[in-house]
Amino acid sequence: MAGVVSTELMQNGDWSFQILVMLEMTPRSGDIYTCQVEHSSLMGSLTVAWEAKSDSARRKMLTGIGGFMMGLIFLALGLLVYLRNKKAVQNLFLHPSLPSTAT
Repeated sequence: MAGVVSTELMQNGDWSFQILVMLEMTPRSGDIYTCQVEHSSLMGSLTVAWEAKSDSARRKMLTGIGGFMMGLIFLALGLLVYLRNKKAVQNLFLHPSLPSTAT
């Protein structure tokens, strides 16, 4: 069941205060919600709109995030292999383990 929940006056720690008001609801695709704030520090009321994303948009976003994370993992693994090979080659030239044969 949807309802409005409001907190008591809360301190922010910087000599300012806030009251948090939340609307409990289940967003559905295509729904548009607006939040309006009126405060003496504002020239007028502030209104912000929020549109519930469709399942398709949510899947696209999660796919993008997953692809980005996989890219970071492969980048880290590639960098690790590169640095290990670079170190192994440097050690080979600095400390050769096989004696050189002069003919």
